[in-house]
Amino acid sequence: MASSPNIQKALKEKDAVKVQTQVKKILRKLDGVDIITIADMKGIRYAHPNSNRIGERFVGGDEERVIKEGVSYISQAEGTLGVSIRAFEPIFYEGKQLGFVMAGVLYEDIKKFRMHALITMCGFTLFGILLGVIGALMIARKIRASLLGLEPNEIVYLYRENKAMLDSISEGIIAIDAKGKITLVNDYAIKILNINNPCVVGEYVLDVFPTSRLLEVLKTGESEYNEEQIINDTVILTNRVPIKDGEEIIGAMASFNDRTKIKRLAEEITGVRQIIHALRANTHEFMNKLHLILGLIELNEIDEVKKYIKSVAREQEQIRFFLMKKIKNPTISAIILGKLSRAKELKINMEIDENSYLEKYYKNIQNETLVTIIGNLLDNAMEAIIKKGKEGEIFLRIEDVGETIEIEVVDNGIGIKKEDIKKIFKRGFTTKKEEGGIGLYLVEKSIKQLAGEVFVDSKFKEGTSILVRIPKEVYK
Repeated sequence: MASSPNIQKALKEKDAVKVQTQVKKILRKLDGVDIITIADMKGIRYAHPNSNRIGERFVGGDEERVIKEGVSYISQAEGTLGVSIRAFEPIFYEGKQLGFVMAGVLYEDIKKFRMHALITMCGFTLFGILLGVIGALMIARKIRASLLGLEPNEIVYLYRENKAMLDSISEGIIAIDAKGKITLVNDYAIKILNINNPCVVGEYVLDVFPTSRLLEVLKTGESEYNEEQIINDTVILTNRVPIKDGEEIIGAMASFNDRTKIKRLAEEITGVRQIIHALRANTHEFMNKLHLILGLIELNEIDEVKKYIKSVAREQEQIRFFLMKKIKNPTISAIILGKLSRAKELKINMEIDENSYLEKYYKNIQNETLVTIIGNLLDNAMEAIIKKGKEGEIFLRIEDVGETIEIEVVDNGIGIKKEDIKKIFKRGFTTKKEEGGIGLYLVEKSIKQLAGEVFVDSKFKEGTSILVRIPKEVYK
C-alpha cells in the first residue's frame, strides 16, 4: 500500500476520500488484518476502519519512529479499537516522505487465532499419536509373529547364548541361505579349513569351499551323516542337514571336524592308542634283540648268542610270571609290558611295586578306563623325565586295597610348577610345543566317572607323585 501510486498521489493532494476508498477496497480482500490506517507526517488520519476517525490524530504513541526516522518496524500499542500488533511502513512520493501506513491485528483476535491453532495442533497431534499407536501395534504384531513370538530381551539372550555355544564347541559349523550364501561360520570352522580371510559371511559357499555339498542338501532336502570329505586339503567328517520353515527349505547347515583329530580322540578315549603304543614298543624292542642276535651269529659268537637268548628269555619269563601272578587282567598286563619296553628304550628304569595286584575283572570298571588312566600317567611320567634330560626312574603301584583300587605313579622328572598343578587336568593345557593337553584331562574324566579321587604331589625339577583311588563299586 505504501508503494501504491494512487495512495501516494491522493496523500500528496490531501484527498482523504480517495485514500479511504483505496484502503476499504484492500481491507475487504484481506483475511486476518483488522486495521489499516494512513496518516500524514503530523499523525492526522486519512484512512481508518472507522470513517468517523478520519481527520483525527493517530493514537498509540508508537508512530513517532516512522515519522522521525522513516523506517519499517512492528510494535504493540493500544489504539482506538483496542490493543493490537501493528506494522508501520513510511509512504514516499518523489523522494519525500508524506506519511505512513499502519496495518494491525487486534490482540483479542490473535488470542482467538492462537487458541484455534492450539486446538487444531492438539487435534492433529492426538490423531497422529493414535494413528502411530495403531500402526506400531500392527507392525509389532507382524514383527513378533516373524520372530516366533519372542520379546527383544529374549532375542538378545538367544543371540548371546547362540554365540557362546558356537564359540565353545570344538566343531566347525557352516550355514547357508536358500541362495547358497554363507550366513554363519564359527571360528573353529575357519581354523580347520585354513581360511585366510575370516570374513566369509555373505560369500557364495562354492567360492569359499569349492567341494562343499551343502547346495546338494539344499536341492534334495535330505540329511547326510558321517560323510568324509576333502575341503581345502583337509579331510573332514561332516554332517549336513537342511534348514526348514515348515515344508519350505530356507537353507542348509553342516557340522564337521578334522577326521584325524576325531580318530586320535577316539583312540585316547577307548585306550586303543595306549595299546598300539605298547605293541609298537614291544615290537621295537624285539627287533633290536633280533638285530643283536643276528650280529653275534655273523661274528660266529654262538656261545654269546646262546647266553644272550637265555638271559632275555629268563628276564621276559620273570616279568611275565610276575605280571601273570599279580596283574590278572591281560589287557593291563599288555600295557605295562609295552611301557616297560618303551622305558627301556628311553633308558628309564621302570619299577613295579611287588605288592601290586589287580583282579581280572571288576564290576562296572571297563578295561578301557583302566588303560586310559595307567597309560596316560606312565606316558606323562616318561615325558617329565625326558624334559629333565637325565636317566630317570618310574615307580608304578597298582594295588587292590580293601574297597578301592589304588594306582600310583612316581617319577623323578622335571616336576610341575606350583601354579600349574591345578591346571594339569584341564583340557588343552600342555607344556609341550606340539598339540596336546588331552591325556591327563581323560585321566581325570575317567576317574570322575568311576567316582574316584586323584592326588598330586609335585615339586618343580624334583619329580611328581600321582595317586588315584577308585572304588570297586561305581556310584552314579
